[in-house]
Amino acid sequence: LGIPTNRIYYKTDSDVGQAEFSKVFSKDGWLEKRVKPGKTNIYVYYAGHGAPDLKHNKAYLIPYDGDPNYASQTGYEVDALYSHLSDLEAASVTVFLDACFSGANRNNEMLLADARPVFMEVNESMARNVTVFSAAGGKQISSAWPEKKHGLFTYFLMKGLKGAADINNDKNITVGELASYVETNVSETAGMLDREQTPGLQARDHNEIIVKY
Repeated sequence: LGIPTNRIYYKTDSDVGQAEFSKVFSKDGWLEKRVKPGKTNIYVYYAGHGAPDLKHNKAYLIPYDGDPNYASQTGYEVDALYSHLSDLEAASVTVFLDACFSGANRNNEMLLADARPVFMEVNESMARNVTVFSAAGGKQISSAWPEKKHGLFTYFLMKGLKGAADINNDKNITVGELASYVETNVSETAGMLDREQTPGLQARDHNEIIVKY
């Protein structure tokens, strides 16, 4: 995406505690201090666990030190993430979300004490001016692809960004082209793995160019 290394905030595994989410996305946090209204393009990529809070019908990202059974206490609310990103008034905001909110992991193993999948839809209306590529529908698991050592969504997202999604070969990849490529390939491959997974897109402009090469 042509982003300078010193503009990338990259954390994995045990480095991603709940405090990291607050540090980066809160008022006057790491991200807000670096945004120039109307000029900055923001990209957020998250691969990890999500979990629901059924009492309040909210979806949460679960950090390394979080507990899916206490999502609202130890997680980071997805609606709050979208709301904060929308308020930054950046030129564009794109979120790639390789997570689901059923309470199960990529191997369909339950993270919740109840041991039953919970199906809920994320309220994407909170995204407002944020483009969101999501890994799966609300009633689906975000699957792993063991052969490639990736999540299905992430594998085809990366492949699409590298050029495979350029359907008309014009050296530009639009939001719509990337979404179509990812949805088609993830859905087909999930079927071969005896699963159902249909990635989603929330966007105002499907013709927005996301990659030039």
